[in-house]
Amino acid sequence: MPPSGLRLLLALLIGALAVAPGEAVAQKQPDSEPVTYVFKRGDTLFGLANDYLRKLSDYRTVQRLNRIADPHHMPVGTSLRIPVALLKYRPSEARLSAFRGNIAIVSNGQNRTAVAGMTIGEGSNIKTAARSFLTLQLEDGSRVSLPSNSHVRITRLRHILLTDSIDYELAVDKGRMRSKVAPLERKADRYRVRTPVAVSAVRGTDYRTRVDEMSGTAFSETVEGEVVVAAGESLSGATLLSIPAGTGAAATVTGALAKAELLPPPELLDPAKLQSEAELQFAVEPSEPAVGHRISIASDAGFVDIVAETMVQGTLLELPTIPNGRYFAKITALAADGFEGMPATYSFKRQLSTLGGSADAGDFGYRFKWFGEGEGTRYYRLQVLKDSKTSVPIIDETGLSTDTVTLSDLADGEYFWRVGVIQFSSDPDDPEAIEKWTDFEKMTVAN
Repeated sequence: MPPSGLRLLLALLIGALAVAPGEAVAQKQPDSEPVTYVFKRGDTLFGLANDYLRKLSDYRTVQRLNRIADPHHMPVGTSLRIPVALLKYRPSEARLSAFRGNIAIVSNGQNRTAVAGMTIGEGSNIKTAARSFLTLQLEDGSRVSLPSNSHVRITRLRHILLTDSIDYELAVDKGRMRSKVAPLERKADRYRVRTPVAVSAVRGTDYRTRVDEMSGTAFSETVEGEVVVAAGESLSGATLLSIPAGTGAAATVTGALAKAELLPPPELLDPAKLQSEAELQFAVEPSEPAVGHRISIASDAGFVDIVAETMVQGTLLELPTIPNGRYFAKITALAADGFEGMPATYSFKRQLSTLGGSADAGDFGYRFKWFGEGEGTRYYRLQVLKDSKTSVPIIDETGLSTDTVTLSDLADGEYFWRVGVIQFSSDPDDPEAIEKWTDFEKMTVAN
């Protein structure tokens, strides 16, 4: 017998509550299909069939299922169990909120070109290629995000007329999916996620689903709220595992179901660091249980528009260049048992400003040259010190707009030199300047 807390959660999920006449709610298990309708004054079985069943003749199925002797005389308060498959519904739709990279969408056997704002319906197949991301917004406000190399099918996207409720179901065949589910307002509302080896049901939460490509194990990880998970294809008659925030469940191809605590959010070293190098670099505080880390970059705090992502072993995360701007980073720790931990989210500024330099002997002296990338106005500064890095510069040229300086009167000896840059942003709303230096380089002069 499950504990009382789990029983309460299941009651909320499956609507096994007392109802007033005329109210329809979901039956005992979220995917057992029947709903319960309690007769009110003026109802007839034929009238219900005409208004809410997909075929009028299906009233016979309802009559047989509920062992009704006389369909013409139904007392007020009589409860009917009606299979969801018999009920009328209107199709619901998802909207493509944001995407990047190579997205494949197939609806009704037809390939569709991804366009922001387009609608996608039940029966659609969605695949993301490498370095590709998308976010869907469902009609009730829920959001679904797919990272790279993922395959998801929309198997159910409906609004049931009898219950005035949503009936959503998505299948993760490969890769990962994040579900940010809006709180379900009606007892008959259903949101489910299937994998090849497990199914989960929620009533408003933030959780992740992942299918391991090598082992076939399906991971469910709850960040907010609570999820109910069962191994196999159905919640009906299965052993249900409650997964509250901070925990996860793993279902294997053999039917085993295990629960685990998720690793805590990692701590980012130097979170205020300006990301100015060609590649983005983030360093996290080492944590013994973590075997690696994952980082996602988005242009918004809700992580609707994901622009980059990577997973590494260790604590140094590097990503390819992205345009200048303000971004958000979400970092998670990866455990040895395959679970991804709780996220830590940071905001950061990206402003590309790279700098390098070289020095060589020429016909007219020693030539110092520098180079780099960055938007906006750049002014350079050359310093040359004799004998030691800590001595007073013998040459300190500032405000240089060219990329080369030649010095012809250097005496024999050892020198240390470096070049700096001050870069002013081209964005009038971001007047902050960047100043950076190369490391000191040693140069020996022997004329």
